[in-house]
Amino acid sequence: MSETAQEILRQEQALAHAKRTLDLEALDRIYADELLLTGVLGEPTCSKSAIIDEVKRGIAERERAMTSGGPIVTSCDNEDVKVATYGDAGIASYRFVVRIKGENIDVHRRYRTTNVWMKRQGRWQIVAAHTAFVLDPRQVATLTESA
Repeated sequence: MSETAQEILRQEQALAHAKRTLDLEALDRIYADELLLTGVLGEPTCSKSAIIDEVKRGIAERERAMTSGGPIVTSCDNEDVKVATYGDAGIASYRFVVRIKGENIDVHRRYRTTNVWMKRQGRWQIVAAHTAFVLDPRQVATLTESA
């Protein structure tokens, strides 16, 4: 694996950690100001500020859940990671799996994510990204039944 691919993998690990811990400062560094992100609903295309706003909502929700007294277990993992590099640019594609379990919540979601990384002024940033839901066979069946 090339040194650039290894750098992208390290950056993806830092991104996963920042998402897991809802680290606003890290996410602000990782995402480029002019980010183009297509989210799971496809429209509209999101910006860096939309991501930061979503993380702030997540922080508020986490704080509310923690004050409710019940324990909450969360995990965010990257699976099936693939990296392609092109000079000072790289693309990472992977499955992002989120699990949240608590007294009144049980969430298990899978997404397919593609991040486009560029090295600028000596540091890597995500300049474009796309995230889509990964549906289980039961969900796919309900979509094809209604078509």
